[in-house]
Amino acid sequence: MHPHPLAPRRGLLALLLACTFAAACADAPPPSSPDYAALKRRFEREIPLALTQAGVKGLSVALVDGDKVVWSQGFGMADAEAGLQATPQTVYPLGSVAKVFTASAVMQLVEARRAQLDQPIEEVIPAFSMQARFSSGPITLRNLLTHHAGIPEQVGGGFSPRPLTLAERVEALREEHRAWPVGTLHAYSNTGFVIAGRAVETASGSDFDTFMQQHLFGPLRMEHSAFRVTPAISERLAKGYGALPPENVPPYWLESEGPAGGLRGSVEDVSHFVLMLLDGGRFDGQQVLQPESLQELWREQNAGHPLDVGTRIGLAWYLHDVPLKGGGSVRMVEHDGGALYFNAIVALVPEHRLGVVVMSNTDSAGGLVNGLAREVLARALKVKTGQVVAQPSSPTAQPEPRPPEALASWAGLYSTDAGPMHMEVRGENLVATVGDLVLELVPHQQGLFRAQVGDAPLWLTFQQSGSHTLLIGYSETQGEGLFGTRIAPSPMPESWRARLGAYRISPGHPRELIDEVVLSEAGGMLLLSYRGPLYDGAVTAVLDPAGADLAAVAGLGRGRGEVLRATDGADGASLTFKGVRLHRPLGKRDAAQTP
Repeated sequence: MHPHPLAPRRGLLALLLACTFAAACADAPPPSSPDYAALKRRFEREIPLALTQAGVKGLSVALVDGDKVVWSQGFGMADAEAGLQATPQTVYPLGSVAKVFTASAVMQLVEARRAQLDQPIEEVIPAFSMQARFSSGPITLRNLLTHHAGIPEQVGGGFSPRPLTLAERVEALREEHRAWPVGTLHAYSNTGFVIAGRAVETASGSDFDTFMQQHLFGPLRMEHSAFRVTPAISERLAKGYGALPPENVPPYWLESEGPAGGLRGSVEDVSHFVLMLLDGGRFDGQQVLQPESLQELWREQNAGHPLDVGTRIGLAWYLHDVPLKGGGSVRMVEHDGGALYFNAIVALVPEHRLGVVVMSNTDSAGGLVNGLAREVLARALKVKTGQVVAQPSSPTAQPEPRPPEALASWAGLYSTDAGPMHMEVRGENLVATVGDLVLELVPHQQGLFRAQVGDAPLWLTFQQSGSHTLLIGYSETQGEGLFGTRIAPSPMPESWRARLGAYRISPGHPRELIDEVVLSEAGGMLLLSYRGPLYDGAVTAVLDPAGADLAAVAGLGRGRGEVLRATDGADGASLTFKGVRLHRPLGKRDAAQTP
């Protein structure tokens, strides 16, 4: 399916990413003296070849060392049809990279004592209200900025005829249910950052765009960056390339989701942001952020959380310890993003005052963009310090048979990033089936299982965390991450069995990001399948009925825990999911088979 319009590059595909630039993964002697010219020449040879091999139209990159931008360059085309080459000044939609800017704005208001990270959000946004099917503590800005607020990932309004205001977005949440009690787990939520952006407005007394211009973009001389398309931005804006038909592009979605993913900018502009971050919050002699705020942005906020397997997050920023050859590690902080046809990443090694920005205008460039950013930082670190980033490697575990009863302890149904997965014992192995994909999991040492996905190995293991059985994935480049959880859905009540069938947007109603939902039954379980203009096919999930009229997506993680609401009326049944209402006319129960 197509990536989500505001999707970071994580999950199953991220677990299978390989090193993009093979030469950079190899060991090489350190230079006798720092020479970024040599680094530049090497990438000038490699990047055009990588663009061709990956089918990527254009890309821009900037490298920052301390108080200087030591390299910035464009490759390929910003607009192939118009003959415009990509440059450091080319403007791209940045997707979820916008979140680190939103977090910076929140910290400016915390510095000004206009907001507090740990006060209930209702004290910052008096109009805020959501439904809940459980008891929970108050939502705070800290929860929102770390994706621990239990907020659904997305709500409706994708094809609105105009950009929606943040006040309208928050008002639309009144009938929506929270997905999790506060602090349960890291569950990525664009809606959470929309709420944080609204908090910037209410705490500052200014609309979000104006605040960002006055307090971040202006002081940082980011003259071609904004959350709205201006004439100055339009003339530099890259054309997007990808498989999504133009008629399926939501015209104002990025503007409506501004704080979560609506920023547009260039690598030249965003390099000014990086310069500020690497100089203790100062830029052009002005203190844009206090050093204490930077420390809080990059401090691990979820240390020791049992369900946040492989995820370390500050305030919006993701945190990594990158291993060095010979031992030790360096800290990297980053955030990437995808916005329809576009991909971007900002990544820093703060202790060595190095940072990189990469942007592209092709939907399939996520792996290339992230891989390039890591390799630029790795080579720059070697130029500056002589330290060599260790080459990623797969686990060295060897096959190790397990007794059948040990294998059987992990059998069952799992809710995963790829959909419902059935795990069963076959002979000496576990076999996982998800849709049409069948994976044979061969037991190895250290509790690992190895499967083959195309040409890439996928390493999995199981872990018990309280009452939860976690399925954890490993990859060379991404380390470990939560892949899925075992689920035991409740039996389907008769009230839901009567609602099986296909539901669609009613004729004459505005288009939405979801245009069809199908409820079906399999093995006594209630299944949800949904489609929309951004998807190549259906997305399937197991539902756990929470009452006669509510059901929640089963499992832990992004998109799980979200509630489906049912309404029975004189003209038929209706469902509301992700803020989208769909209708099944009276007497219709078509397409109720298992997807």
